[in-house]
Amino acid sequence: MSQPLVRSSAGPQSLAPLFRAGTGEPLLAMMLASGGDERIALARDGRNRYAAQPRPEEGQVWFSSSTASGISPRGWAAAAEAMPFVLLAGETEDWFANLRRRLLNLLAPRGAQVVFCASGTQAEYAALVLAQARAKPGQKIVNILVGPDETGRGAPLAAAGRHFLNSAPFGAARAGFPLDGFAAVALATLHLRDAAGTPLPVDDIDAKAAALVRVARARGAHTLVHLLDGSKTGLSAISRACAAKLMQDNPGEVTVVVDACQLRCPPEQIFADLEAGFLVMISGSKFLGGPAFSGALLVPEDFLADDAQIPWPDGLADHFALHDWAPLLRERIEGPFGARCNAGLGLRWEAALAELEAFCALDPVLIQAAKTSFQGETRRQILALPRFEMDASAGEPTLIPIFMRGAEKGATEKVLRALRLQGLHLGQTVQIGDREALRLCLSAPQITDFAWRYTQVGSENFAFAPLRANLEKLFAAWDALLSSNSVQ
Repeated sequence: MSQPLVRSSAGPQSLAPLFRAGTGEPLLAMMLASGGDERIALARDGRNRYAAQPRPEEGQVWFSSSTASGISPRGWAAAAEAMPFVLLAGETEDWFANLRRRLLNLLAPRGAQVVFCASGTQAEYAALVLAQARAKPGQKIVNILVGPDETGRGAPLAAAGRHFLNSAPFGAARAGFPLDGFAAVALATLHLRDAAGTPLPVDDIDAKAAALVRVARARGAHTLVHLLDGSKTGLSAISRACAAKLMQDNPGEVTVVVDACQLRCPPEQIFADLEAGFLVMISGSKFLGGPAFSGALLVPEDFLADDAQIPWPDGLADHFALHDWAPLLRERIEGPFGARCNAGLGLRWEAALAELEAFCALDPVLIQAAKTSFQGETRRQILALPRFEMDASAGEPTLIPIFMRGAEKGATEKVLRALRLQGLHLGQTVQIGDREALRLCLSAPQITDFAWRYTQVGSENFAFAPLRANLEKLFAAWDALLSSNSVQ
């Protein structure tokens, strides 16, 4: 097979002018904000779209991991340690091979592969072309997306093979337009809630998914079915039993991809999903607390037939570098890549892996203790403040949607901006029925720090004290904003 075309180089020659400026904090910060799209670009104040700088900041309180968090000192130190690899990243694959090995050692069974993605949304593209690689020549793809209004905002467009923004890591883009060369994809959607915001029974969603697969099969299409593990409000569907049965009853005609981008499930669940033959999308920048954006698609062993080739539309060169794809997958691709290496993505994964490795080493009892303390303190704060209400339907203890009673439409965005100005960060607005909620989230770095403090003193009360103080600070400021009517 001919060597894949690389449109641009990220090797030492192109990076040399940057390194001549020195390898200190400004360069590391710049590199951490590179290799992405407009969401990661830094504004004049040095922050990205989610109000995060690419370096740690004192005095910032991050309860926003459903959307994005600021980088932790642990993640920053790990990225700094990896800076020497950036010089050689365009010439050798050793750095990205090591990142793959570390990630797979924590989450995957033997033989699994990794596709690194500039964000979780780009992982949709990778899942689509892998589903096309399993389909028969000329066979159409039907993509069943679960919870389109409770996943990433760009997910429905990406799941249809379209650009989801007006920018891309390695080229221009036009939101809503098909990627160059992408075969037409039929998109079907399954909602998690009814019009009033009440969660639908998972059995009902399973039945609808099975019906859509039957229709797709009758029309001769290959079906890519999403299993959403942790929506923006902590809901999950379809069931894993349903996903497994769809694959069993339709051999070779159904591909299942687990959207675990929030990564709030146990690592053992990712392992089990790959063993079941599911693709798994993850992100290092949600629960893990790594810097935005760091996505990946995990691919189980023997996912493709020995003679299968991966169809590669030219438009994917705007989104992927050569080293993003594992060699065993890349050898099945004939098509262009946007660069040899996405060094910024590699540095963001260095930070995220430092968090994942620390989290996976924790005693599960301490993890549960941190979650229980967080949920209990949140309930206590809300019960004491009549303007707030928890979403009773949320089932994820580390992601709590919160309503503001009597708030006008659009008030959540005003609150979000006002709190950010005080260094207090919540997850972005989510619509639940006709109400808006902001999301209060606990992240892996916060749990890791809780566990470290517990090992020093042996007291859960001591270990949770900094988080309790930050929650009190957040709710006091939030309540004061509502009392002042400045955000109504």
